[in-house]
Amino acid sequence: MKDEGMDTRIEVEIFGQTFTVTTEDDEQYVRVLASYVDQWMRQVEESTKTPVPLRVAIMAALSIADEYHKAIRREAEIRQEAERLSSLLLDRLEQSEKLDGLSTLKSPVDAFTADGPTAAPEGGAK
Repeated sequence: MKDEGMDTRIEVEIFGQTFTVTTEDDEQYVRVLASYVDQWMRQVEESTKTPVPLRVAIMAALSIADEYHKAIRREAEIRQEAERLSSLLLDRLEQSEKLDGLSTLKSPVDAFTADGPTAAPEGGAK
């Protein structure tokens, strides 16, 4: 197990070139990232037929940046919707609590039979 705060040197291959990455991150995580970049670069190379690695890298970086910013925007939209729904739910709970409070009040009939005489008033049903 790696000590916290210790940098690790990891060799990864991206687009046919070997790179040494110095990181505190988990090795498997770094390899997943490198594989992701490699896949994007190969996809860009295939779709654009660009033979220049620098151009491929820049186009892949733009695609990854686009994907990232769309994910950030979507996350913000989801957070806003969650906040809206949470607020709506809290309002409904408060309304429910108010209604529950009203339902625990005794009606005049309940108060009369619980605290007063149980016999029917004169002229009433027997």
